[in-house]
Amino acid sequence: SVLKQCKDVELSFSDVTGKPEAFKGTKKGMLYLTPYRMIFVSKGKDPMLSFMMPFYLVKGCSIEQPVFSANYIKGQIQAEAGGM
Repeated sequence: SVLKQCKDVELSFSDVTGKPEAFKGTKKGMLYLTPYRMIFVSKGKDPMLSFMMPFYLVKGCSIEQPVFSANYIKGQIQAEAGGM
């Protein structure tokens, strides 16, 4: 079940070793929050069609609230065994 869905979400990656094309730049799309994971679905013709983040693989998660820009969630996600 989907608990929340957010439009116009931006997703970006940093500190990716050997960054493949799909992880470059800022992605725009929708985010779906479920009881077990977050699912990002990109908008347009982006090489990354979707990105799933199970909560048990998310570490160091924090909510940032800068004074002069939009709020954002920051954290680290580790690839699942056998994943990219």
